[in-house]
Amino acid sequence: MIAPNPNLLCKKAKLYYYDFLCGESQELIPESIINHIEKCSNCQERVNRLNAALSRTEEPIESEQQQVSSAITTMLKLHFAYIGKPITCNIVKPFLPCLLDPALKIRIPTPIIAHLHNCHQCSEDLDIIRRLNLNRKQLCRLSQLFAEERVKYDFPCTEAYDAILRFASMDFRETNEKVLKHLCTCSYCRKLLYTYREAACKECLRTKSGQEFPCDKVSASDIFDYVVPYGIDPANDQYTKFHKSFTSHAATCPNCLAKMQQLHKTIYSIVERPDSDIVTVYHIDESAKAESRSESDDIYAGFPIRVETVNREVEVNTGRSASTIASGAVLKQKVSAMNLKSLAKTAVAAAAVALIAVALFLSTQTARAVTIGQIYKAIEKVKNVHISTYALNKKEPIQEQWVSRTLNIIQIRTKSEIVFSNLSDRVRKIKYPDTNLIEAKPLSDGEIANIEKSISGYLGLMPFYDISEVPPDSKWSRITDDGLEGVSEGIEVYDLTWVEEKQIGFVVFRKWRFFVDLETNLPQKTEFYEKAPVDSEYTLTSIIVVEYLSSSEILAFIKDAGFNQPRFTPAAKGARD
Repeated sequence: MIAPNPNLLCKKAKLYYYDFLCGESQELIPESIINHIEKCSNCQERVNRLNAALSRTEEPIESEQQQVSSAITTMLKLHFAYIGKPITCNIVKPFLPCLLDPALKIRIPTPIIAHLHNCHQCSEDLDIIRRLNLNRKQLCRLSQLFAEERVKYDFPCTEAYDAILRFASMDFRETNEKVLKHLCTCSYCRKLLYTYREAACKECLRTKSGQEFPCDKVSASDIFDYVVPYGIDPANDQYTKFHKSFTSHAATCPNCLAKMQQLHKTIYSIVERPDSDIVTVYHIDESAKAESRSESDDIYAGFPIRVETVNREVEVNTGRSASTIASGAVLKQKVSAMNLKSLAKTAVAAAAVALIAVALFLSTQTARAVTIGQIYKAIEKVKNVHISTYALNKKEPIQEQWVSRTLNIIQIRTKSEIVFSNLSDRVRKIKYPDTNLIEAKPLSDGEIANIEKSISGYLGLMPFYDISEVPPDSKWSRITDDGLEGVSEGIEVYDLTWVEEKQIGFVVFRKWRFFVDLETNLPQKTEFYEKAPVDSEYTLTSIIVVEYLSSSEILAFIKDAGFNQPRFTPAAKGARD
């Protein structure tokens, strides 16, 4: 009798490891293999390794580029879900903001794009939103609002009345997410809010006093949250306190209030705009591809599609291609209002999924690599930090910053002076090391606004103020060169590279290198490089070293510099280091 070869059984058992782990599939495994796996230490070890690997892959493992591709794929599926269906402006509306996200740029004609091409009003709405220069998160929330408008939002106006005056004065403290959502979606409460704000604007013009604030620099993106608070949760907005100086100014400034009123009219005129007379129907048609191969400026050239333009009042000849359809076409069928309304719920679902696609790109956690989105999110949660900036070949920092979001302070040290700014006391103190003299002066509203923006932003640790500003053609890559200096255990190195056009015909290649702590996703050091097109290698220009501190450590540095310890504000008492 020949004894079974254990090595041969191990080889056969490999084919069943996955089924062995999935208990419900064990009936598919030969009994001899099950007995072998249960008794063989070698197979047990391999099964355990497989189990560990499968557990890790339960988390998404897409790279940044894969996430973008996945989001674009999702968007395309949403667009092409409307093949053969009549498309109105209200169906297209929730898609408009997402079309402006550079990372989700669609380069082929889809049913949604086809409607935009044929409908002047939708195309104009897209241009209006583009000129607002909103960031990605704001575009995402605007998409949600456009979709929400089609759904009856069950919330009583009586519960929102008390909040209207507070909201008009830009005070969110005693409101909640549901109230803010209602004020965005209820046409009656919106009009009441507009009336109150208009009255406040006129009163401010009558009693206007000199205010030192850079109103001309206030953009639509700066005031968007106070005009369209859809999706804002005041209880969990960690940066509310940093907006205080801007809101206290804007609430009594006729210029800023007028900008808010204009933005209100701009956004809600799009929300409330009825469908135009143009309805489009997008068909897949191989013959259209053959016809469009001739020289043509048609956007559909080379694609197997045919697009009908359907007028609500008129019928359309469904047999003619997009390139030949004109407004005076002979009509073949009518599009009923009932059919168009039945697509509203589909539009809402499409917009919701589109926003999920954007969120996927912004916040998906990865198991294999740190994404730039994760770094942005990690820096948002930082409470206290010490940032040292070094010039090339310099051992001493050219600038040091101590920033505390819990204490509302920032201290900046250079070779010539130390500047300490306390937002709670609205005072700035300057110490000159040569004389040890300290000069104190009050902070203006404009200076406070700039400091608040600096503290609540990304602290100069990122090359772009917001992730939405990262160029869509930039490249994010992990560096595994063993020769890199300063890379200790638990640190990974990533490069963000992009091309910047300095002026027409002249570009500079940029590279921002991150040394990232894998446990926190926070940069411990960053290096900035650049090169001209004629250069073969990048040149290192500056280095930033980062320390994440506690409030007590920040206070010790402030005291060591010769300044009095700042007091805690009520907003900061509950903050944790």
